[in-house]
Amino acid sequence: MQDYNETFIANDKYAQSLGITIVQSSEEFARCEMIIAGSHTNGLGSIHGAVIFALADIAFAAACNTVKTSIGMQADIKYLNKPTGSKLIAEARVVSQSRRVGHYQVSVKDDNGVYVAQMSSIAYRLDPK
Repeated sequence: MQDYNETFIANDKYAQSLGITIVQSSEEFARCEMIIAGSHTNGLGSIHGAVIFALADIAFAAACNTVKTSIGMQADIKYLNKPTGSKLIAEARVVSQSRRVGHYQVSVKDDNGVYVAQMSSIAYRLDPK
């Protein structure tokens, strides 16, 4: 799925601007990573919640589009801990699906293994064109 990974990120300018890469994908699964940079911090010096959400959302999008073109319908994120590492890793996987709807869980950890966030998302499957 290397071609899928490269094409998906090549078409996602926002992911590129944050330095997000897809390091692994398979049917209904994606693992994305990003190096934490100074531009990702909030006013308190911690990584901004919007950056964590973006990483989780991009992993979700990469996972749900591995099989069929899909759009996000809902996303709910819970921030669990402050990252202590230098990299964030998001893994998205399907937990339930029907012909039109897929339910996904996304976990975000840092490279020290600290759980940073957990996201639950729903994707709607589009008809092929």
